[in-house]
Amino acid sequence: MEAQKKLFSETKFYPIFFMIIITIICVGILATFYHLTHKRVQNYQLVQIKKQVLETFDLPTETVSENYQKYIKMQKRDTITFYEAKRENNVIGYCFPVQGSGLWGTIRALVALDRDMSKIIGFTIVEQNETPGLGARINESWFLDQFKNKQIFSNNEVIKYALIPEDEKASKTEIQQITGATASSRAVVNILYNNLVEIIQKFKNS
Repeated sequence: MEAQKKLFSETKFYPIFFMIIITIICVGILATFYHLTHKRVQNYQLVQIKKQVLETFDLPTETVSENYQKYIKMQKRDTITFYEAKRENNVIGYCFPVQGSGLWGTIRALVALDRDMSKIIGFTIVEQNETPGLGARINESWFLDQFKNKQIFSNNEVIKYALIPEDEKASKTEIQQITGATASSRAVVNILYNNLVEIIQKFKNS
């Protein structure tokens, strides 16, 4: 008597074939979703950067694209790309992208300097991966606002701001660190110092 022929669904190859088909379908769905949303995500990120640049100069952000076009112009000097802000044809200052190592990854920020490049007029974090509830507090306005109006130079040298406890009063060369997040606070100060040294040096030489 001939052995009864098995259905394909009953063979040992069926689960493998089934998983391959499911995988292809899932990958296709994800690829389609990525293609449909990628441009939208890019546009959102671009608008956010424009808004943050405007905010570092304390410029209006109600209509981001219009105000960015009105006040901001991208410039390049040496290898440094930066944003120049003008109001009524008068230069307000310059905003520089800066970055460096945090506790758990790269911290990216924007620092705006006055037209003489002697004082910080704005500072904001663009991207960070610090510990939620601790180092991630570097995004908080009270921490970032400490850098506003800080002088950059002392005795013709770029100042590396010293960290002090959060509950102490800071001098012109000090920054209140975030309690429980000394490493992240120090990372921000180091990033600012290292990038400012490079920026100032390249501007002097160009």
